[in-house]
Amino acid sequence: MKKDKKIKELDAWLKNASDDAFCPNKPDDKDEINFEKFNYDFEQILMIDNNHGIFEYKRNGVQDYVLNKLKKKDEMSIINVIDLHGETVKDAINILEDFFTESYKNNIEYIKIICGKGMNSKDKIPKIKITTQAYIKKSLIVNAACSAKDKDGGVGVIKVKLKN
Repeated sequence: MKKDKKIKELDAWLKNASDDAFCPNKPDDKDEINFEKFNYDFEQILMIDNNHGIFEYKRNGVQDYVLNKLKKKDEMSIINVIDLHGETVKDAINILEDFFTESYKNNIEYIKIICGKGMNSKDKIPKIKITTQAYIKKSLIVNAACSAKDKDGGVGVIKVKLKN
């Protein structure tokens, strides 16, 4: 094909194409993000995540350096924090939904969730921790998440990097 040769059909399509044709799933406004309601059934939550130990997660398509940067991030520099100690699974999900929505709409990049290790839970199952991890995995606005360092709360604290 000769250099600088134009294709009439392509030029016509590009002229008439909207932004949605190039990026159909990206909302223009953060208010338009549809946050999927999370199920309160703990048995279904266990099917999403049943990890009691160290938590690491990154969304498909997110580069490894994003998670590595989050792991190294100092917990004291993350000022948006929520504490879920003592909450029921249902209440924790509602609190998480509100916290994530507000943080995302306010362009907050990093958040910290204190969910506890489940030491005082019945059957020693950390329901709030597992629920939080499952919520993070299902969230459309999370790029990466990991447990804090042992000196900063360890597996009872989760650092989260939200999409910008």
